[in-house]
Amino acid sequence: MGISLLYLHERKNHAHPLPDSVLYHLSLDRSFSRICADVKKRERFLSLLSDLTDDPDEILYRQQILKDFEHNPTLMGELSSLSARFRELRLTQKTAGRDDLRLTATKTESAAASKNILETQALCLKRALLFVKAYGECLEGFDLRSQGLREFLRSCKETCENPDFDRLITFCSKYETVSMGGYWNFRLGLNEEGAVEDCSLIDGRYIHVTDPDQKKKGFSLFKKEEQPDYPCQRISPTKDDLYERITRSALSDLSALFGSISEQIFERYGKIHEELPFYDTALRYIQAMRERKIPLCYPTFTTDQSITVRNLYDLYLLMSAPSPSEVIPNDFVMASESEGVLLLGNNGSGKTVYLRSVGSAQLLAQAGLPLPCTHAELTTFSHLATQFSEGEKEFCVGNEAGRFEQEVRALATMVDTLQENSLVLLNETFQSTAYAEGAEGLYHLLKHFSALGIRWILVTHLGQLEDRLEESDVTLLHTAEAYRILPKGKGEHP
Repeated sequence: MGISLLYLHERKNHAHPLPDSVLYHLSLDRSFSRICADVKKRERFLSLLSDLTDDPDEILYRQQILKDFEHNPTLMGELSSLSARFRELRLTQKTAGRDDLRLTATKTESAAASKNILETQALCLKRALLFVKAYGECLEGFDLRSQGLREFLRSCKETCENPDFDRLITFCSKYETVSMGGYWNFRLGLNEEGAVEDCSLIDGRYIHVTDPDQKKKGFSLFKKEEQPDYPCQRISPTKDDLYERITRSALSDLSALFGSISEQIFERYGKIHEELPFYDTALRYIQAMRERKIPLCYPTFTTDQSITVRNLYDLYLLMSAPSPSEVIPNDFVMASESEGVLLLGNNGSGKTVYLRSVGSAQLLAQAGLPLPCTHAELTTFSHLATQFSEGEKEFCVGNEAGRFEQEVRALATMVDTLQENSLVLLNETFQSTAYAEGAEGLYHLLKHFSALGIRWILVTHLGQLEDRLEESDVTLLHTAEAYRILPKGKGEHP
């Protein structure tokens, strides 16, 4: 496994990423469009939010790396600069490899073309090795405490301290500029029919030619081992096609060797460039919260599936409201034995904002980011799904079915794809049908979720649900004045 700053273990079976609708419903796409203007970095960050990890150790691994970047403000810039140039070098090396394959496939290869490719591959390998050294020197200049960055540094030092490291750089330098003048020394291998089946470049110092007629006569009590006989012949580069063929073949083989070693280096350190945008965007998010004087808290993760979050702010409102002081924080508590949370309240009382803040916090927390709150103890979920009621016009465009029927279809698809230990966020589901029918349908849906080990949070104005769920292990919340969300019986909204 190559060096990764995101994944603690190699992922053999990647889970299906969350659908784009989840980020849309939670307004995370719009929130981070205000945090990070770089579209490519933002898209990479959001894709990693969707690639949910439920491994607490991996989440802690990311938290520690992010803290290292926080405590070493110039580290991100230096690593980003190095990784961008390292990626450009990898593209150059891949192009050289493709050129070699193309010339071979089209039978247009020549010794001159093979020479150019060899020079490129030698330079790429030399520079790749020097980049590993530069990575190590960069990291060594900072106070690193995270497992991920310390392992990155250890790997670089281990590579550079290898006795063959400097020798390989020297060997690459020898082939950065290849002269086609003079003579080359090759060792040829012939098959039974006398045709050349392999060849390689050899150093002239190691050529040992024996001639039986020139051996000195002598006396020995011991029989001497037979010496191999390597017949040599001078071939004119300008007249003999054999020279062209064996030169081309030998140069291509050496290019392939350089390319193979380069690929091992790129495979080991190539992920860094792909992963740094995640941390760069995370740092921008942290900076945005601090500029707004919003508290940040790295969450811990419980083993009993309980959740406690204190003074949680809604990220989208923080990024879009004229003043952060206008945003009201709320608590969110779900006991370990709770099947789900039911939030009742009138329209415009803050239910959707509350649901959005809780869902956003869960995704940010499982990605390894701090939350805009004062305290956070969460559990991890293997999957998160959302069903938010859309406006009538938007919901029905291009679909002959009514909104209620479309919601039923969407929920049926959701049920088929969800698994145990998932979290479902439902916003005003079945609001378009009669109150009694909507409450009845929701009751059976929620009980089905609970039976499957799926936890849920529902915000609705259908008060009939409260009576149906009163005897269940459900956390009941109500809206209160000034957009406060409180447990049942505490300052309920009239």
